Amino acid sequence: MSDTPKKGWFQRLSAGLSRSSKQMTDQVVSTFVKEPLSEEALERLEEHLIESDLGPAASARIVERFRTLRFGKTSDEREVKEALAEAVAAELTPRQATFDPLSGPKPYVVLFVGVNGSGKTTTLGKIASELTGKGAKVMIVAGDTFRAAAREQLKVWADRAGAHFESRRDGADAAGLAFDAFTKAKEEGFDVVLIDTAGRLQNKSTLMDELLKIVRVLKKV
Repeated sequence: MSDTPKKGWFQRLSAGLSRSSKQMTDQVVSTFVKEPLSEEALERLEEHLIESDLGPAASARIVERFRTLRFGKTSDEREVKEALAEAVAAELTPRQATFDPLSGPKPYVVLFVGVNGSGKTTTLGKIASELTGKGAKVMIVAGDTFRAAAREQLKVWADRAGAHFESRRDGADAAGLAFDAFTKAKEEGFDVVLIDTAGRLQNKSTLMDELLKIVRVLKKV
């Protein structure tokens, strides 16, 4: 076992920003390393955050915190990244909650939702690996029935985790798949059901209606 101490949540976020949100981070760093922090620069920061799908309200709050942390100073790259991570962490911290799918009624169902490219499938795969490592019986459901590549990627994660995998043909009804998967999981004694979904924006009414249908179907059973 390694003696290297584990990084804290803030340190992991600070380091991870340059990987998972590299484009946004690079834009922010280039803005504030080259010039003192001005109102014009803060406006560009807000634009970068909104373009990165953080939403206008959250972006405005992050900009205000960033202004408090850095206003009137020039910063090097490390300081800018730390300031950005600190601002994002402050936005996320109140939304933290305990995730304990191995307690309570079974099967425990987790529906992964978000915009395209936000890391749903990868996160699902990592959670599946952690749960099977604890001895849980896990089912992974490929609820993104639009892209064959998404199902193939999820199948790889299921194989790595040693989890059962459920999918359907292209264009199949995602809600019907969720219903069948949950029914099977209940009958066969699965502990956790992890359901991937297609990426979607909140202004795509058809896709949002599909998501609501999945939730309604699951609640019925």
